[in-house]
Amino acid sequence: MRFVNTMLKTKTTQIKRIVLIQLAVSVTAGFLSWLVDKSLAASILAGALIASSTNAYFAWKVFSKQKEVESSEILTTYYGAEVGKIILTVMLFVTVFNVIKPLNVVALMCSYLLITIIPVLASFYFNDDDTNRREKNVE
Repeated sequence: MRFVNTMLKTKTTQIKRIVLIQLAVSVTAGFLSWLVDKSLAASILAGALIASSTNAYFAWKVFSKQKEVESSEILTTYYGAEVGKIILTVMLFVTVFNVIKPLNVVALMCSYLLITIIPVLASFYFNDDDTNRREKNVE
């Protein structure tokens, strides 16, 4: 139960920062690529915004209601948010493939993957929690 209590008290400021960084990188990449080629920019912006918006959706679903609940309810919330994120991702990719012509698929996928790994990279810079948190929770 200690692990659940610590998990529920996660600071949402770090999560908000990461989501805002994803959005800022998405818009910046789209703008810079617009200077090179407009069709390339549309592909890059679409891939980046798909990743940003689906990650924002997941964060909103999981962290919008932080209260003390049973671990099974937390797990249900995570699974529901992840399923919703996957469905939203598929729907957005289908829309992009049908709407954007000409589409640069390599640029679309590269920008999607770049934005997707930002939370992992950002966690190294914004780790303001205790470094021994895992060890404290295992006790």
